[in-house]
Amino acid sequence: MAVTAAAAGGAIAEPAADPHQFSDHTTEFIPLGAPNALAARDSGKQLVLSPHGTRRSIVCRGNGITVALYDCSQEDGLGWAPLHRTDTPFGNVWVYFP
Repeated sequence: MAVTAAAAGGAIAEPAADPHQFSDHTTEFIPLGAPNALAARDSGKQLVLSPHGTRRSIVCRGNGITVALYDCSQEDGLGWAPLHRTDTPFGNVWVYFP
């Protein structure tokens, strides 16, 4: 994928060697309304509540293993919109907040 310089601080679409740099984590997210959303926590996935679902790139800092994901944003056609994390009984839900 191409390098995307944006408001997310030069987010890139490849995993970062440094977990404190932005990298693409789209595959680690499940849209909140998806049939498998209730099993997100059990499958190690994050939930996202966004009008774009997972059709648009989601970048975060952290690697989800040794450093929890944080500072996530989603590409929205105009740049990068922040995603705000909320803890729920079903796992973390990242809410699109343009």
